[in-house]
Amino acid sequence: MSVDPSWKGFYKAGGFSLAAGGVLLFMFVLSKIITQQPLVITPEAVLTNPIPPTISFLIAIIGEVLLLFGFLGLYLSLKDVKKTHMLIATGFGLAAVPMFLASRGQIISLLRLSDKYMVTSSTTLREAYLASATLALALENTYSTMAMVLLNVAVIIVGFTMLKGVFGKGIGYLAIVAGIITIFAPPLAIMGAPIIIPLTGLVLSGIWNIVAGVKLYKLG
Repeated sequence: MSVDPSWKGFYKAGGFSLAAGGVLLFMFVLSKIITQQPLVITPEAVLTNPIPPTISFLIAIIGEVLLLFGFLGLYLSLKDVKKTHMLIATGFGLAAVPMFLASRGQIISLLRLSDKYMVTSSTTLREAYLASATLALALENTYSTMAMVLLNVAVIIVGFTMLKGVFGKGIGYLAIVAGIITIFAPPLAIMGAPIIIPLTGLVLSGIWNIVAGVKLYKLG
């Protein structure tokens, strides 16, 4: 099945965005490993050393914003296969982006609070700052989980659609597997599951982003 050649510019932009997002996902994972950050950040850790998580989540934000262009390109390249399915997937994918931004914003907002936490000698104030950080991280986990569910449901739908499109069954099955594993990553990490499970989902998602992005770019 061929694609509409009138959207070549969008295929290239979407493909580049997807592939770049995959690279940034690997950079996010590497930044967490290099700085020895746990997948689930504690209030004390982020208040005493907020720079590593802030850098990691700034990297994540860029990749997540690129999803806007990636899903638009995927929709245009697969709409003739199953238009309704791709409308739903694109809607979920786009809806995930503001959720991610809200989630990452909670972490970045703790930069100023960290300065106050570190300079005060008042036990009462430190406990108040710690309570604020705890609330911010709870909100971060909530928004992040919602975003991951929306995004990975979208990826799974795209994967099934790809099985009959120009992308090939390999890329389609990779999307399905990555989406199924990654959709459970946030709750598993919060529950203290072995790090290999959420890490596998993130790695597979990064690989899918790059492979699908390159294929989409070549359609342009």
